Amino acid sequence: MKKEVQLVFDDSRILDIYKGTTVREVLREINDDEIVALKINGSVVSADYEIMEDSYVNYIMLNDRTGGKIYLNGLKYVYIKAIKDLYGSKSEVYVKHALDKGLYTEIKINKKVDASVITEIKKKMKEICNRNFPIKELSVTRNDAYDYFKSIGEEEKMINYTFMTNDSVTMYELDDEYNYFYYIMPASTGTLKRFDLTLISDNGILLSYPINNIVPKYTPTTKVLEAFKDCEKKLENIGIKYVADLNTLITEGKISDLIQTNEIIYDRNMNDIASKIAKDKNIKAVFISGPSSSGKTTTSKKLAMYLKSMGVDSMVISTDDYFVNREDSPRKEDGSYEFEIIDALDIKLFNSHLKKLISGDEVVIPTYNFILGEKQYKNKPVKLNKNQILIVEGLHAVNERLNQVIPRKNKLKLYISPFTTISLDRHNHISTTDVRLLRRMVRDYQHRGYSAEDTLTNWMGMRKSEETYVYPYQRQADIIVNTSLGYEIGVLRAYAEPLLFSISKESQYYEEAIRILKFLKSFLNIPSIYVPNVSVLREFIGDSYFE
Repeated sequence: MKKEVQLVFDDSRILDIYKGTTVREVLREINDDEIVALKINGSVVSADYEIMEDSYVNYIMLNDRTGGKIYLNGLKYVYIKAIKDLYGSKSEVYVKHALDKGLYTEIKINKKVDASVITEIKKKMKEICNRNFPIKELSVTRNDAYDYFKSIGEEEKMINYTFMTNDSVTMYELDDEYNYFYYIMPASTGTLKRFDLTLISDNGILLSYPINNIVPKYTPTTKVLEAFKDCEKKLENIGIKYVADLNTLITEGKISDLIQTNEIIYDRNMNDIASKIAKDKNIKAVFISGPSSSGKTTTSKKLAMYLKSMGVDSMVISTDDYFVNREDSPRKEDGSYEFEIIDALDIKLFNSHLKKLISGDEVVIPTYNFILGEKQYKNKPVKLNKNQILIVEGLHAVNERLNQVIPRKNKLKLYISPFTTISLDRHNHISTTDVRLLRRMVRDYQHRGYSAEDTLTNWMGMRKSEETYVYPYQRQADIIVNTSLGYEIGVLRAYAEPLLFSISKESQYYEEAIRILKFLKSFLNIPSIYVPNVSVLREFIGDSYFE
């Protein structure tokens, strides 16, 4: 019988297939566990997609950003199914958030969660993977999906469908286990054999997955987990756990009250930290760091205001003004400049100025001209008064190399990030990294005129640097500060959606844009008019009091 369709792969391989052959069947023919999905003519498609024409095909590898997302999506499904199979359909699984290169989850089952339970779940997961069950994509009516989740008591998913206008929705089936996930699944469980589980609290389990072909071991990050839990508790106290709760408040006309209450929670945190500093006469300097788009600028200036209200004066400086001159900047392997690492800063000069300021001497703080790529000395000399505190904000501010001249008892280190606790539903968490990306994308466009593609190009390189030069230093922090706002994605959506839609299908970031758009559509828009001008969110959407 004549073959009707030809596939040309990005490694020059050519495969002739029959029209209507599914991606699942093609993947079975390729038989490579490193390939988790395929991109057909520029679009990543599900395993049940039928190929009807000659096509150019790209492999989606496990180590790709998209491939990693797909792998983790499938692994979550296997994890949930294993727990339901072992402990009954009434067992509850909550996928919470990322934690130290893994995914923090909590489970409620009919027995105490201990080491033996971890062993049982791992064994069951491996069994499911070894049986290589297909993960099937289903198109069902919105009403049927609503009725199904109502019947099994997953109310937040049921409510989500009331805010959808689609006549049909996508669900998945794994060996008679049905569920909803907002992004594409791998073709089968057979590719999901690499994972680990770690018990890290009474009913909290870390699900680890391959990163660069290695499943990393969990390194305890107790303060970060506490920051997540504290924020989650505070949001639940004001009725916000899932996007369904947020959307319900919007439709009831209560969003303004929610925003103000959420801002009070954030400000109270700043007040508590300021009180701690004001009471400790040993503290001479506060260092605030965190990954890109954490809200370091607003947090440092707000902290200064709260200290002022307590009679403590302060001076705020940024490490961004201490970059080395462009010709001295470190370079990446491809020859481009590397701005995200600590060695891009003039460490010697910074420590010299730090020492002089703490000693009460005058210094001229530079202003870095990013266009010319050089430090400029146009500011008037400044010095710290006897009872004045120095506040330093910057990507690497808590790194000891930037403050080694100050004794440990004389400094307080804050690590900040928008640790996102609001979820789409119990099985679909929202990545803190995605929230930071949305913040960065909006700010880049609003304040710098960058396109979404520009942001994504810079973002991917920056993320790699953060893994090495930022995240490990959160363990040096005295206090972890959560700068997330439970309502912010609803505000960011109106700004980010047009930018994401501008990314063409030919772009290497097209699939990333589609993935983000898929979870954004679950949020109703929130008008930015309700956001106070002193909010950390204003740092990104504009009109901040601190600009």
